Amino acid sequence: MSEVGAKATEQEATQRRVEAGLRAVRAHTEYMHAHFGRAASMWKHDGTRVTEVDLAISKGVFARLREEFPEDQFFSEETEPGGAPVPLTARFAWIIDPVDGTNNYALGVPACAISLALLREGEPVCGLVYDLGARVLVHGGPELGLYADGVSIERRPEPTGETRIVAMHSPIDAQHMPLVNAVLENYKLRAYGSGALHLTYVALGRIDACLDFTVKVWDIAAAWALCRASGVEAWFLSGTVFPLREFDLHMRPVRYLAAPAGAMARLRPHLERLLASLPTGGDGAPEHQSKHGAEEDL
Repeated sequence: MSEVGAKATEQEATQRRVEAGLRAVRAHTEYMHAHFGRAASMWKHDGTRVTEVDLAISKGVFARLREEFPEDQFFSEETEPGGAPVPLTARFAWIIDPVDGTNNYALGVPACAISLALLREGEPVCGLVYDLGARVLVHGGPELGLYADGVSIERRPEPTGETRIVAMHSPIDAQHMPLVNAVLENYKLRAYGSGALHLTYVALGRIDACLDFTVKVWDIAAAWALCRASGVEAWFLSGTVFPLREFDLHMRPVRYLAAPAGAMARLRPHLERLLASLPTGGDGAPEHQSKHGAEEDL
């Protein structure tokens, strides 16, 4: 097969999965709304919250996708704990956080989302993020563009005024507080409680930057594809996360800054200097290496 033919075949295979992913997520949105603020909470091995909705959406979305693409790999935040990291060996893999922002969801706070990422050779090529509060399904990727409920959209331009907004999670360890304080000198802070929405809102231009130290790959894989579609850049503080080589429930947190080019050019040099002056605290290894221990549920 010629190079052109192989590329066309790859694009077709990707597009079929994008369309299947959209159908699978849409099939679960009403169920998500029906149990919003009502789902009983359970507690996982690490003490974080999970609901029956997390489990049902994870199982239901993947059941639909497996019927069409049994050769793909499927990874969920709600995978049973234990066991070794699983290498990504298939051409296509899916990563889901069925309810990103479980604490919000269980308590009736509408800042939560279904986050589904399609990876090809370990790189997120399509992200699908259903924003429950906005009742909109955003999807896109670097080869696809950016869409809201199927309508092509563009990222809002960077602001020209003084008001800029950054999102992040807490708690933040003392080691990284100098970086946080440096950003907050010029940015207003928002903390929505959903890593997927933080990064999605940067991709859409609703907020200007995201600085996070506690998220995991399932929180951001889908939204990172959206950022790649809209031209948002990311600086991973401890080494690149993608292409993802293995899935590990006990992976290290992903620490990153995401912003459009102008903001990244202003922020990154100063933060790099600060980061270089900080002690590593024995935590300087890349995020994809395993670090067993407590995990934060977003």
